[in-house]
Amino acid sequence: MRATSGYSVGRSGGRAMDSRSRYITTPEDAEQFAASQMRDMGFPDARVTGRGADGGVDVVARRAVAQVKWMHSKVGRPDLQRLYGARGAEHSKDMLFFAELLSPSPYTQDAVEYADEHGIGLFAYTSDGNLFPLNQHAKDFAAGIDQVRAARAARAAFMVTVRTVVWSSLLVVSICGLFISVLTVPSAAPVWLGFLALSVLGLVLARVYQPGAK
Repeated sequence: MRATSGYSVGRSGGRAMDSRSRYITTPEDAEQFAASQMRDMGFPDARVTGRGADGGVDVVARRAVAQVKWMHSKVGRPDLQRLYGARGAEHSKDMLFFAELLSPSPYTQDAVEYADEHGIGLFAYTSDGNLFPLNQHAKDFAAGIDQVRAARAARAAFMVTVRTVVWSSLLVVSICGLFISVLTVPSAAPVWLGFLALSVLGLVLARVYQPGAK
């Protein structure tokens, strides 16, 4: 399945925006899924508000609000108006709407037009955890996923570099300590034992910080 141009979802064998080993079988699953997707989109504090406590909002973040529909008929303009109203005076907050996938689209044309006019990102999700951005605002939000993942990859690569440098340094220290302990006469026991202990400690820490170690 794939998100096609416009606002419909086709079945031409393409890839969804996101696919993970998760299944959505309850409204709570859908809300948790939406919150997880929002965190990937760059809203790290996205969280579920809890049933009945949202006043039209199911997921909140410092910079965004979202509504989630599960096993619902087509989403109409009034549903989006409730989300817009629930945002209140905090006009800087982004708005996202998640609806279960219906063919060709879970949103009515009136809803799509309202979303485009008011900057609401429209998403459709499937029970097996695929997510489709259905309008340009949603695609803009979805682009944040690539940015977040790129940042995570860069951070992981940096940590590998740090571990490599630390590991190499500790290995050098341990080898030097071992070499000096061998050259030090046994009569100078404190010095000999000190360098021997340093070499052992260096080897242990080098093992801990070995690149690829978890």
